[in-house]
Amino acid sequence: MYTPRIYTSYTPLGDAQLATLAGKTLTDMAGNGNFPDPVPTLEDYGNHVNDYRTKHEAAAETGGKFATTAKDIARLALLQKMKQLASYVNFTADGDANRLVSSGFMLVPPPKSNTVPEVPLWVRLRRGPQQGQLVMDCAKVRHAWQYGYQLGIRPTDGGPVGWEDAIHSTTRSRTNVIAGLESVKAYWVRVRAMNGYGTGDWSEPVSGSTE
Repeated sequence: MYTPRIYTSYTPLGDAQLATLAGKTLTDMAGNGNFPDPVPTLEDYGNHVNDYRTKHEAAAETGGKFATTAKDIARLALLQKMKQLASYVNFTADGDANRLVSSGFMLVPPPKSNTVPEVPLWVRLRRGPQQGQLVMDCAKVRHAWQYGYQLGIRPTDGGPVGWEDAIHSTTRSRTNVIAGLESVKAYWVRVRAMNGYGTGDWSEPVSGSTE
């Protein structure tokens, strides 16, 4: 289950982005009733924000080695204070997205999917480029990491399909060549999608014949 939270590490941000975000968080946290006892204090945090922004501007203007080194040292100190303050915000907000956003920090987006994938809407089995081959295509399933497919043969008396024990896997939904089959024979296939949350149900089986 997704619990809203903000990022605590802002190391990947560029210098200008960091300066802008730091200023925003300082402004939004000032007088914010959602966070009455910030750690570090806003006075301490504000000193680091202003120190970094000042040195960032100086380094951008001069490009000198001394100014750049001073900016880099101030950046590391600010990142540490941002991590402390963001951790306090996460703990105090306790998963309340509105309170988290009011801090000015960046909200971690929810995962793209938190459920097992759906059943492929369609599956097709067609003749392959060579004898004893079939090509399997299926509808692409959202949030699927890979697909599992199973081959089977239906008895001549029309009974239920007998499925092989092996389940083959592929990351593609189209143009999956199945080789090593008997020539001029009908096969059945069913497909299911998989992701980090589990495995979906099997599709309706379809048939195709080799050359």
